Amino acid sequence: MTSVVVSSLWHKDVLLKVVLFVLRLFRDRLPTKDNMLRRGVIDQASRLCMSGCGSLESSNHLFLHCNFFGSVWHFIRRWLSLSVAAPFQVPDHFNQFNFSGGTTKVHRSILQVIWFAAIWEIWKERNNMLFNVKECSVN
Repeated sequence: MTSVVVSSLWHKDVLLKVVLFVLRLFRDRLPTKDNMLRRGVIDQASRLCMSGCGSLESSNHLFLHCNFFGSVWHFIRRWLSLSVAAPFQVPDHFNQFNFSGGTTKVHRSILQVIWFAAIWEIWKERNNMLFNVKECSVN
């Protein structure tokens, strides 16, 4: 796993619960279906992504590569006029996204807040689909 400078995670405009959530994400400690399957909490039949894409729900899949949830980044990059390659792992994505807008502290700060907000919303929508049987739209 690519290392992330921990001090870059602490942002005055990001809620502490979101920062702690991201720390758990970077350590692969979220209750994604692949983690729950490994711990024996769910069975093989329940291991697939909530979006219905047919893939195993891992952190990297859910937040980056899922055709449904991962497509959020396409819209964000288009909105910000960013052109970047899609990294395979979430920490790599965090590093790349934060430095894709330049090296000024203000630009990095804005991109960090956007990144944290997107990650948090993806997780909340995934949980809405799982626990509240609610449909969501990427738009």
